[in-house]
Amino acid sequence: MKNKPKILYVDDEKMNITVFQLTFSKVFEVLTADSGAKGLEIFTTEPDIKFVISDMRMPEMDGLEFIRNIKKVRENIPCSILSGHQQCPEILTALDNGEIVDYWLKPFDKEAIEHLVLKYVNNTAGS
Repeated sequence: MKNKPKILYVDDEKMNITVFQLTFSKVFEVLTADSGAKGLEIFTTEPDIKFVISDMRMPEMDGLEFIRNIKKVRENIPCSILSGHQQCPEILTALDNGEIVDYWLKPFDKEAIEHLVLKYVNNTAGS
């Protein structure tokens, strides 16, 4: 079996992390972090992460702040927000300016996430 694409999922709720891992571990190698700071640490030590998904509302560092920090490390990494809350102006701005490639509401649509992540992973496989 070929190597699964490595993705990073950041969420401050353990149950969300568990559900995400169980849902996507057959298709992706899922690395997880329970805070933006931990996510940044993992991202900087794992150069082969192909896609990043983050919760929006987390203590200390929200999802967009986390994404802005990792883009300082690797500008072209595709990122998305997965949140239990409706879109806010900050998320719409992040979509418009290309900071994030999509936004999903919890409970998430497995097929939609899988399809989009694979599209980006396959498009960046040669880069």
